[in-house]
Amino acid sequence: MMLTIDTSGTLSGIAITQDQRILAELQWQSGRRHSEQVLPQLDSLCRLVEVTPPQFTHIAVALGPGSWSGIRVGISIAKGLAIGTNATIIGVASLDALAWERRGTACTAALSLGRGRFAVAHYPAQLWTPGTVPATNQATITAEQGESFVCDNGTAQAVMQAIPNPTLHIIWPRPFTYALIATELLHSHDTKTFRCEPIYLGDAVQRQ
Repeated sequence: MMLTIDTSGTLSGIAITQDQRILAELQWQSGRRHSEQVLPQLDSLCRLVEVTPPQFTHIAVALGPGSWSGIRVGISIAKGLAIGTNATIIGVASLDALAWERRGTACTAALSLGRGRFAVAHYPAQLWTPGTVPATNQATITAEQGESFVCDNGTAQAVMQAIPNPTLHIIWPRPFTYALIATELLHSHDTKTFRCEPIYLGDAVQRQ
């Protein structure tokens, strides 16, 4: 049984799945209140399907890029649960989850990092392996020829300002999407996904 946690943005999500079947899934507008909301929501979801944390054999968590504080909350909760339950923890890149529904077609996934910066990754038309497509920190959103854009609603506004008549797919990944990617990562035995280090592409803060 797998628990999935996504706190990489203002829309948070958790899911409980078994054999790639959804037992329960929830998304809600958390804003920046991830730390006070995730555990109560998880408790409610577990009670709904009569599951307890020791039943989790795997825990998938969003690594970012995205909300820096939100990502830290999600990873901290995931690691704490993994230690307490002896579950295998699996980290999933947020841009991979964003591009997952377009897998098999060339696309650019983009997320706002704030302060006029964006996390951007270019996904090829052929099937790609999760965790292998690099993301960059950019001030200007660009696309390769023939690529469509996959982004959230807020980033879409910046895309439309930068690119004339872009082909846009506006979504925010479901927790179940993270679960599907985590399952593929688990089967690939890529051990670096088990370290769960946050993906932070932001610029360093300069202190005077």
